[in-house]
Amino acid sequence: MQGSTSNQGMFWSQARELFEQIVSWLDSDSICGLEHSQIESKLLENG
Repeated sequence: MQGSTSNQGMFWSQARELFEQIVSWLDSDSICGLEHSQIESKLLENG
């Protein structure tokens, strides 16, 4: 049972890391000037 808990922790840490990367990207200046549809496309691609 311990292995299952370890795998879940790894999954959630990877998911959290991806989430934090997306939030950082959305908070950055690099999205300035992008159309809403461009932002959505990038989110679909990376998220």
